[in-house]
Amino acid sequence: MEAKKLLNEAAIAESKILNEETNGVKHMYISGPFLQAVDTNRNGRIYSREIIEREVNKFQGLIESREAVGELSHPESIEINPDRAAILITELKMDGNLAIGKAKVLTTPCGKILESLLNDGVRMGVSSRGTGNLTEGNMVADDYSLATIDAVYMPSAQVAYADAMYESVQYASKWVLNEATGLYIEKREKVDEATKAFNKKVDDIGSKIIVEAFKDWLKSI
Repeated sequence: MEAKKLLNEAAIAESKILNEETNGVKHMYISGPFLQAVDTNRNGRIYSREIIEREVNKFQGLIESREAVGELSHPESIEINPDRAAILITELKMDGNLAIGKAKVLTTPCGKILESLLNDGVRMGVSSRGTGNLTEGNMVADDYSLATIDAVYMPSAQVAYADAMYESVQYASKWVLNEATGLYIEKREKVDEATKAFNKKVDDIGSKIIVEAFKDWLKSI
């Protein structure tokens, strides 16, 4: 029986900062597309939606038991090393061909390094770590198994840079494609852009066009 290969794949989203306070302590999270299906990633591999959805469903058990730990940068093996722990994945769910995730940045040494990099504006991402084989056309075979998701510097999936956030500003995240950049952005960014355009119309012309401007705003989101 052929030994399964170690497959590391990354996923993209710009860094933002939000806040969650527990007993007066702020915790940083990263969120965004963590896994991608159907499209060819930067490593030239393709994952079917069925495989990604299956592994996301299996991963829920690790999330519920708080064992979904990821490291800072990929190691050379499938085993998870607690000494390198940087994030704890707290959410992972399908949204179309993407798996949208959320992970808490830990207070471990590696977690603190990740937090410092994000706070200093370094563009970080997330990357899945699993094992499996490849079939014709560089398709990932059905024997693929997701082990965890790590925090990395240069992700391989076109849609996998993670948002950094301190959980206090509440927005419903809906990821949409920014056609100008080819990257996915949160719906809230489009809402912000539409709101600015609405305000500009009102400021420049006056209240007579409020209704028309509001209709344009609704159409744009």
